[in-house]
Amino acid sequence: MKSWTIRKDEKAVSPVIATILMVAITVVLAAVLYVMVTGLLAGPGATRPAVTFGAADGITNGFKFEVAAASMAKAAANYRVAFSVNGTSAGTAAALAASMTIGSYAITWNDLGSEGDLTGGDTFRVTRTGGLPGSSDFVLTVLWSDGASVGTRDYST
Repeated sequence: MKSWTIRKDEKAVSPVIATILMVAITVVLAAVLYVMVTGLLAGPGATRPAVTFGAADGITNGFKFEVAAASMAKAAANYRVAFSVNGTSAGTAAALAASMTIGSYAITWNDLGSEGDLTGGDTFRVTRTGGLPGSSDFVLTVLWSDGASVGTRDYST
């Protein structure tokens, strides 16, 4: 049987190379941790969905339209609704709810699946007592929690 002995006079790696390797490993680990932590700080709600709408149809005292699709099902609490008439805001943006009022306009959101998420098949209805003013352009904008627009639908009388 062969006996293994460790010689005392051998050096493994020079101190300069060892220092360079330790610094390189530290930098790589710091970069990996940075990428992981910045992903966690953004949180799961940071990704904005894209919301598309079907055509708007006139109804008594207003108009309605359907949500064609939402790229991600997200809770209604993540959305706000803004409404403008002829390029001028009708009032303060409202949190997405079954019933909202912006200025003198009543906006109703019908959650088709009753799951509390904005998804395809949901409908919006915009009405005003006495009807919509003639020769006007209306724009309903769905905003994400950070204020960015994720979908708009316009309607003209």
